[in-house]
Amino acid sequence: MVIIYRSNTGFTKEYAGMLGKAEKLKVCSIAEAEGKIGPQEPVFFMGPLMAGHISGIDQAVKRYAVKGVCGVGMSPPSPQILEVLSKANYAPGVPLFYLQGGWAPKKVSWIKRRMVGMATKSIREALRDKGSRRTPEEDRYLDLLLHGGSYVTFESLEPIRTWMGGLAL
Repeated sequence: MVIIYRSNTGFTKEYAGMLGKAEKLKVCSIAEAEGKIGPQEPVFFMGPLMAGHISGIDQAVKRYAVKGVCGVGMSPPSPQILEVLSKANYAPGVPLFYLQGGWAPKKVSWIKRRMVGMATKSIREALRDKGSRRTPEEDRYLDLLLHGGSYVTFESLEPIRTWMGGLAL
């Protein structure tokens, strides 16, 4: 299996690199994979979320034998995110995973910063309104939304590693 990824700000690339190293798999960006990875080679695709869509998934599904997919976004993991991802992304009959990456406002254009600002405004307001009742995790998430930061951890990869461990390719 080969891990193919698309990354905008580096969080997906970081996860792909950690996963590849841990599982001893080849890792390459979707641009690097073109012409190097055959259409029958099993692929695990990872991409950043843009409004619920996993960036690059359509390309990957058309070109490769995708066996699993992972979206990387800013939100904390939840069953609702996986439900939204399964409806908004075409990944026929393959497992779908989600990892919380982070937010790097200095690495994106002003228009993307503006879009993220509009998309997360109600979340920021709700967290601010909680004041001293916010949990430490909510404080950290609010700080991420306001200033950027990373939630990338090796431990977050455990569900994907468990799934990969059960594959017979």
